[in-house]
Amino acid sequence: MTMVTAIVGLALLGLGACGTSDDPADKPTPSETTTSSSPSTPTSEPTEDPSSALSGDWHDVDAKWVVHFHDDGTYVEDFEGVKDFRVGTYAVDGATVSLIGDDGNTDKGTIEGDSLVFKLGTLTRMS
Repeated sequence: MTMVTAIVGLALLGLGACGTSDDPADKPTPSETTTSSSPSTPTSEPTEDPSSALSGDWHDVDAKWVVHFHDDGTYVEDFEGVKDFRVGTYAVDGATVSLIGDDGNTDKGTIEGDSLVFKLGTLTRMS
């Protein structure tokens, strides 16, 4: 038992020595520990959420397709006269628009100027 006590004591002594040092070379310099308390200045103007730019009604007359984009990130599609044909959420990533339907399907299109180009057709903002 005395041998075990001695080993544990030496281990604890060794661990205690690892925690601190009085050597000034081991201490951080003031530049390493000082933090600025002044508020940071933004480097650029905040940008508009790209999703909010789509809010409103978009249509393709030829495809008889209307998409109603809502501010909360949801959409409703009307297709060939059927109101609320499909609903879901939408996301914008760069120039890609994703219509994520509650039916499990996702349609991806691209933002090209004032149009949204999908396989089904090209949507333009309704006036």
